Amino acid sequence: MAAGKLKLTDALVKAIEPAGSQSEFVVWDTEVIGFGLRVRARSKTFIVTYRPAGGGRGVNAKRFKIGSPQSIPNVREAHRLALATLGRVAAGGDPAAERAEERRLAQSTIRDLLDRYDVHLRRRGHVKRTDTLSLLRRRLKPLLRRDIASVKAWEYAEIIERLDLATGGTGGATFRTRCSTFLNWATFDARVLETNPLAGYRRKRDTRQERVARVEFGRALSDVELSAIWRTADPETAFGRLVRFLVLTGCRRSEGSRLVWSMVDLPKGRIDLPATFTKQARGHTVYVSPMLNDLLTHQAENSVVSDFVFPSARTGGPMSGWSKAMDPSDKRTAGGTRPGKPGLVKASGVSFTLHDLRRTFRTGLSRLGVENEIAELALGHARADLEARYNRDDCETALRSAFLAWDRHVEENIRDATSAPSVFN
Repeated sequence: MAAGKLKLTDALVKAIEPAGSQSEFVVWDTEVIGFGLRVRARSKTFIVTYRPAGGGRGVNAKRFKIGSPQSIPNVREAHRLALATLGRVAAGGDPAAERAEERRLAQSTIRDLLDRYDVHLRRRGHVKRTDTLSLLRRRLKPLLRRDIASVKAWEYAEIIERLDLATGGTGGATFRTRCSTFLNWATFDARVLETNPLAGYRRKRDTRQERVARVEFGRALSDVELSAIWRTADPETAFGRLVRFLVLTGCRRSEGSRLVWSMVDLPKGRIDLPATFTKQARGHTVYVSPMLNDLLTHQAENSVVSDFVFPSARTGGPMSGWSKAMDPSDKRTAGGTRPGKPGLVKASGVSFTLHDLRRTFRTGLSRLGVENEIAELALGHARADLEARYNRDDCETALRSAFLAWDRHVEENIRDATSAPSVFN
């Protein structure tokens, strides 16, 4: 059958065969003007054609899909839907544009866009993907069902200010950085925003008191403090061994928690972190000192079966829940009929963060006389100009000596602190 005008009936709709070799044709109904049956190679669809109200004949006609014969029970119901659609047009509506907007909204909620952003970061091998998405989903939770285009800049600013108040300024800055990067992606990659609402946001200038507090927030620990933390970190738990690992290596928390056994070569005395694993996106080698060798050997013998060196005791996957493990506010022991075990901060008597162990490692190497260039390489701050000053063998020898010197310092510090009275015992 070719295109034309006929009175559409249930029998006729059923009798019309798909278009076959033809691209498509339309059988227009003689009773409802603008209503017809579009027939394609493998499908049949009821449609309505119209021009948006006020446009006149100078505006191109639009076709609006009502449904298929499978979804609409009969032609009579299709007539009713067609007339309702044309009524919306007469009242000034544009059904096709409205449906397109509905589809856009369905794909433009913050929840859906975060899922797409997750796929984007995974494809790019983003090292901090899990942490980034977790932070964004938690902080943007009240807005997840909203169309991202409807969220105003002041709403993001309110979240940042609340985090600044709760964390002394650090939480807001971290969220702003990661959220702004997400919004840039939504603007230029997903193309659902005209501009990034945070593009012009600037953090308020710190007062002198805030600058002092910020400097004091991150620090290198004293030998007494480091010894207290080491002795408090329970060597019979994966978390305790992870803390001791961070003390000995200066690795980042994420590098230790996601370390897998395939990266560890104890016979050769080295741990090779791949480029996709580290923050600086370059491979980094940690050389295994005697205490670290004992720690890893003990971990291999006592850990649950897992690819991860320091797996979560609950899931067997990467360790998480740092706030609860550290518990600087001591919420675990407050209230309730069965107070929880104190976090590492209270149990050790030292106010610190896990990143302070990395600062302590770097400061300690300098105090032990390790050259700045080698100390930077030991920390993973590799740069071409640093590596160029050493050939491969000399660099490895110097790095092994640096890790060994720090190992001996930690061991002596622990032994001296153990033999002397301590307020932390």
